[in-house]
Amino acid sequence: MKKTIVLALAILLCYSTYGQVFTLGPKIGISSSEVKIKNNLTNIRNKDASFGFHAGLFTRLTIAGFYVQPEALFTSSGGTIEVDGNGGSLTRQAVDLKFNKLDVPVMFGTKFLKIFRLQAGPVVNLLLNADAKTNAGDIDIKESYKNATVGYQAGVGLDISKLTIDLKYEGNLSSIGDNLNLLGQSFQTDQRNRQLILSLGIKLI
Repeated sequence: MKKTIVLALAILLCYSTYGQVFTLGPKIGISSSEVKIKNNLTNIRNKDASFGFHAGLFTRLTIAGFYVQPEALFTSSGGTIEVDGNGGSLTRQAVDLKFNKLDVPVMFGTKFLKIFRLQAGPVVNLLLNADAKTNAGDIDIKESYKNATVGYQAGVGLDISKLTIDLKYEGNLSSIGDNLNLLGQSFQTDQRNRQLILSLGIKLI
């Protein structure tokens, strides 16, 4: 009986220590994103940001106050641009771009004051589909964009009991698309999708 109790206490102690080192759980959140056109042309320009969402899983391995946090998230982002039609500025219209992606960020960070975190790291964006909402209806524009791109994320975090909160900025290291075919026109440009991301995670382990 004593051996059983000692074994149970040892297993509980190991699990408690392991839980402090390794964390796993679901993650959801919202984002504000925009499509930034670096080479601004006369007939296509930046307009408004749009709201998106993300959901998936995260893990975190913490050793001596430093951690690595890989994530796998389904992400919906986008932005609004303004495009002149074939009739010039008289046929100008706002076009909402929407991207559905599988995002895989790997954050490296440190904890301080027990609950606060600083973090930064790369993110791989795998494009699932891309659509443009125009006055004539929705248009599939996936062929105008790269299937995979690499970016970066940086921000802060907060851990309260089983809850983990992240506020991060995401940018692109390269263009997500160099040639946009839209409204009967082809635009040669450098597009980048930037996001401000707010996430809530729950530590199941």
